[in-house]
Amino acid sequence: MSRFEDNLWAELEREHAPTLLESVATQRRARMRRWMGAAAGVVVLGAAAVIAPVYFGGTPPAYAVVDNPDGSVTLTIREVQRFEEATAKLRERGIPAIAVPLRTGCVETGRRLDVPVAAVDFELTRGAPKITITPGRVPAGATVVLATDRTADDTWIVTGGLYANDQRPACLPNRSR
Repeated sequence: MSRFEDNLWAELEREHAPTLLESVATQRRARMRRWMGAAAGVVVLGAAAVIAPVYFGGTPPAYAVVDNPDGSVTLTIREVQRFEEATAKLRERGIPAIAVPLRTGCVETGRRLDVPVAAVDFELTRGAPKITITPGRVPAGATVVLATDRTADDTWIVTGGLYANDQRPACLPNRSR
């Protein structure tokens, strides 16, 4: 280049370089904001997709426990294989009860008490059976043991009894099959 062109280029850089650099920086910030906005949108949509079904109805819990005004507690069963969850929900409320599997071929190891079970009321419905337990009616030193299963035609089998605290069974035999 000639001296004139070099001087012209230097003058253009002095006068316009800060404006050009600012313009490039502004464009980069705008692009970065768009990407950050898109990433935040993806995170929000992902969280909503995970939380919405639970919040707006989704799958109901396997077991629901409701405190009744008379001091009893109602256990609603929707799934049969989550025994620890049902037991934990009952224990949270101070109910001396456990849920165990109902199995064909189960050898009952506990000692059943020969007393009437006035502490438990069963309401068998096709969709979700309800078991109401009145804690004040459970004899001292006893635990209500409940077991449930579903047949192939979607019928519920619910059974149980009172067992000595130190003789609770791990399962109950299913004699209906």
